[in-house]
Amino acid sequence: MAQREKRLTKRERKELNPPRQTHSHGEQHIHCIACGRHLDPEGFDKDPPTALFLRCEHGSEFPSCVGCEVETKFRLAEHDKSGKPVKVVQAWH
Repeated sequence: MAQREKRLTKRERKELNPPRQTHSHGEQHIHCIACGRHLDPEGFDKDPPTALFLRCEHGSEFPSCVGCEVETKFRLAEHDKSGKPVKVVQAWH
């Protein structure tokens, strides 16, 4: 009886086929978690800022545009209270 050929593990298959990237915006690709808008890294340093990072009680930081700050805080409070992942809106460009 012939032996079966050795099968690759899931990890080995992943290493052989790295994930494809759909698009590239340079090093950082940041989206507001409340509205999904693309945030430029320079927006965090402007005066006044157009984007900011908000921190949950667990210490993780989440990006938000200034206009969505209240909605982002609401989503983080819900995350802190329930322990479930933060509800993030799908990104758009």
